[in-house]
Amino acid sequence: MRTLLADSRVSRLLLANMASSVGSGITIVAVPWLLVQREGGERLYGYVTILTTLVMFLIIPHYGAWLDHHSRKAILLAGEAFGALAAGSMALWAAITGEVAAWQLLVSYFCGMLYYSLHFPAKFAFMQQIFERKHYQTLTGLIEIQSQTASMLAGGLAAVLLDHVSLATILFIDAATYLFSLGVQASIPYAATPRVLRQAAGTWHAMVEGWRWLRAHPKLTWFFLCTYVPFIAVMVSNYLFPIYVTHVLQAASDVYGQGEIAFAAGALLAGLLIPALATRHGVDRTIVYTMAMFIVGLLTLAIAPSTWLYFPALFVLGIGNAGSRVARSALVLTLVPNHVIGRVQLFFSAWDRCLRTILISVVTVLVSRHDASLGFGLLVVVVSTAFAGMLVTRRSARIAGAPIATATG
Repeated sequence: MRTLLADSRVSRLLLANMASSVGSGITIVAVPWLLVQREGGERLYGYVTILTTLVMFLIIPHYGAWLDHHSRKAILLAGEAFGALAAGSMALWAAITGEVAAWQLLVSYFCGMLYYSLHFPAKFAFMQQIFERKHYQTLTGLIEIQSQTASMLAGGLAAVLLDHVSLATILFIDAATYLFSLGVQASIPYAATPRVLRQAAGTWHAMVEGWRWLRAHPKLTWFFLCTYVPFIAVMVSNYLFPIYVTHVLQAASDVYGQGEIAFAAGALLAGLLIPALATRHGVDRTIVYTMAMFIVGLLTLAIAPSTWLYFPALFVLGIGNAGSRVARSALVLTLVPNHVIGRVQLFFSAWDRCLRTILISVVTVLVSRHDASLGFGLLVVVVSTAFAGMLVTRRSARIAGAPIATATG
């Protein structure tokens, strides 16, 4: 880890990610909270979440092929520019008009989630290209630590800012963090390989190349699909959390913000411990434990709604989600060739978007007719099913995980 931290490319990447993650995190926490406080806001929130998921599903094949055949650095910088433009324009509109309409909240949330969804595949492809394989396990742990530290800061700042400043100010802060991140990442040395810059014969031809790799590794593919489910459940939970706090716990915005901090603290702990645990005990066993913890956290929210239990439940959810994600990400970086990683990752993103759309659609109906506790109950069933599938296919990860332990040891 010391060797990596001494690398100026790593320090600049972490600094840039920290800045943009804090800014976007404040907005992603603040906007849903402001939205669900309005009459019918939870339905609008559900609709924009579904719309975002559908849009991403439609552009995924094209984005994956584009990512694999263009400069990853240029794509990262373009993403930061998009984030700054989107947040800045909405902030300026709100400052000029002196009010925030529902459509502005919806657009801000849509753009924030679009940035988030497109940024991470590009970032992982970029990291895989510029760093050696032996650093993947530690690097994914560092990125997780940085991301969750940023989430803790974002949750705390959002809890304070929501009661003291306007949405326009929050969005201006967000835009500034994107611009800062763009400037820092622009300074990272980078040279795209000819393989990456080669023009594809076509989007679907490129997709077929990614699918062929997946089809050649069926058990590992199913293992990856199952271990993606906690992350999908977190994305659905992000819709449920503000509604759960408002209507089930009947608590104020500070409980919502502190819950985000508790989740991030658990994930931060996972980022610190999981790389060493995965190296020592194996990727498959680590994921078994972390997914089991994730189910326990969901079950607590579903059957024991309480402000006092809300924080430990989110802490456990943070450990479970981040733990399985760090281990899985290192495995993906190690096993998937760089020239197809964009398409392979985007296939998994397609799975994410399909399942997420279905779950959010169902959960939106459940919330409108019952309450958010039932939504968490549904997630318990879904994640438990994925847990069973992961157990069936875990041998493929055990075999594949051996090179990770060797490389990082």
